[in-house]
Amino acid sequence: MTSANIQFHSLQPVERLGDLLTTADIHLLPQIAGAADLVLPSKLTNMLASGRPVVATAAPGTSLAMEVADCGIVTQPGDDTAFAKAIAALADDAARAREYGVNGQRCAADRWAKKAIIDRFEHKAMELVSR
Repeated sequence: MTSANIQFHSLQPVERLGDLLTTADIHLLPQIAGAADLVLPSKLTNMLASGRPVVATAAPGTSLAMEVADCGIVTQPGDDTAFAKAIAALADDAARAREYGVNGQRCAADRWAKKAIIDRFEHKAMELVSR
């Protein structure tokens, strides 16, 4: 099923995830109040790696808000008007959306790629062992 702005597909193989995520102009990550500091949503890493900006809901100062800060726009959970305005702002500003997308790709590679995580772990482990 397809409309002018939305497409519906059946379940796709995991190998297509990266390609599918790059078809979006903007990724939306609504979270309920209080959930933003429990754990970062697993989908966030792939959203960032896609090179597209993110609009997320999270309270200021939460880990989710800080993670998205340079990669998109964060609004208060439950503020539907602010969420819609953030989407419209990115849809109307291609340069800003592109900048956030590039920042997101960099963030995903620097912080969330397997090698980056293992390197940080090894570094911390070596620090602990050397004490």
